[in-house]
Amino acid sequence: MIEGRQKEVIDYLSTFITQHKLDLIDKVLSLRTNFVTIALEDIYQPHNASAVIRSADCYGIQEVHIIEGRNKYDVNPQVLQGSSKWVDIIKHNDPENSTQACFKELRNKGYKLVGTTPHEQGVSLNEFKIDQPVALIFGTEETGLSDYAMDNVDEYLTIPMHGFTESFNLSVSAAICLYQITTDLHNSDFNWQLTEEEKENIRLSWYKKVVRRSDDVIEKYLLNKK
Repeated sequence: MIEGRQKEVIDYLSTFITQHKLDLIDKVLSLRTNFVTIALEDIYQPHNASAVIRSADCYGIQEVHIIEGRNKYDVNPQVLQGSSKWVDIIKHNDPENSTQACFKELRNKGYKLVGTTPHEQGVSLNEFKIDQPVALIFGTEETGLSDYAMDNVDEYLTIPMHGFTESFNLSVSAAICLYQITTDLHNSDFNWQLTEEEKENIRLSWYKKVVRRSDDVIEKYLLNKK
């Protein structure tokens, strides 16, 4: 029903939103990116996955891919603190091989697949160079990435460690990686921001989430405009 009238509907919904909220949405959209994304493979502790999604929102990552295998992901609202409203969560639950399906989609979108692991000789995070869109792949808390993922990523990434403990918690690892990579990205010459079309699509989605009973509001508006 909205097709061809998206700008009109966005303008109408904006009349139900405070100017402070509209300005905040504009600011967040200006710093949002799809140049970097995250894929979480078969995470069995939902609070950790939810913490990663929260970090993704904080660092301006718009898409998070959830690879479901033995474990299904259910949001943890206490950890997310509403961040799932603002991040696009894309689930992959192919009955044959969810990881393979996810990797295929990410490669079709032009991403380099970077597996985060302490177990292989990889590029240190502080030496990692962004030369194209990047998908950071994180594995389970206990065993890390699957054999398939390890064999099919394009590069390994490691976080420098200086203590006895082998690795950080999953959500901490993701937050550290995102901080460093988005900082480098913002200081780069890449056009990492969303396109205007992407911004408008997300803007409509966010406005609908802010306005109460937005589907009813839109339907009534369009009917009155016929």
